[in-house]
Amino acid sequence: MFVMRTRTAALAVPLALSALIVTTSGAQAAPVKTYFDCRVGTTTGLAYSEYVDAVAPATVRPGALFDVTLDPAPITPNPAYNKEVSNVALQFKLPAGAQVVSSEVADGGTAGTPSLEVDGTKAVLRAAGPFAANVPFDLPKVTFTLKAPAKKTTLNTAFGGTSHDDPGFSWTFISSNWDGEAHLDCWPDQPIALTKTRVK
Repeated sequence: MFVMRTRTAALAVPLALSALIVTTSGAQAAPVKTYFDCRVGTTTGLAYSEYVDAVAPATVRPGALFDVTLDPAPITPNPAYNKEVSNVALQFKLPAGAQVVSSEVADGGTAGTPSLEVDGTKAVLRAAGPFAANVPFDLPKVTFTLKAPAKKTTLNTAFGGTSHDDPGFSWTFISSNWDGEAHLDCWPDQPIALTKTRVK
C-alpha cells in the first residue's frame, strides 16, 4: 500500500532570513529524513533537510545478493532566491563490506536524463537541468544490487559527503537577488542511516 504524504524542507539563512529551497513530495511511506549543513559563497551554517524513501531487507544471509532502493523526494527551488538551478548532485554512501554487483536509475521524468556514478562505496546521482524556480523536479529512484560479505555484520546506506568541499547535496543556481551563478554545497553533519541490513 502506498501512502501519499506531503514533505517539506527548507534551507534557512541564520537569523531566519528564509529559504532557498522548498521540498515537497507524495511518495512511499516511511521516508527517512537527513539533516545537512550548507554553504553559499562564504556563508555557512545554513540548515537543510532532505527525505528519501529507502528500501532494503532487514536481514540477509552471508554472501547473498540483495537490493537497496533509494528514492529522493522531489524538490521545488524557492523563487524568492532562485531563478533556476542546475548541476544537481546527491551523493550516497553504500555499505562498507558489500560488493556492488549492478546499479539502475529509473526514468528521470521531470529531472531529464540523470546519471549515476559508482566508485567503491561512493555513488553520485547527477541531473544537469536547468530546473526553473517554483517548478518541482523529481530525481529518480536508484536501485543497487549488492552482495553481502561472508561474515556477519550490519550494512548501512546513508548520504555521503564529509564537508562543504565534499558535499552530499549540491547544485548551481542563478539567484533572484544578484547577478551571476552561485553554488549551494551541503553535507550531512548528523550520521543517519537510510537503510540497515544485518548479515546473519
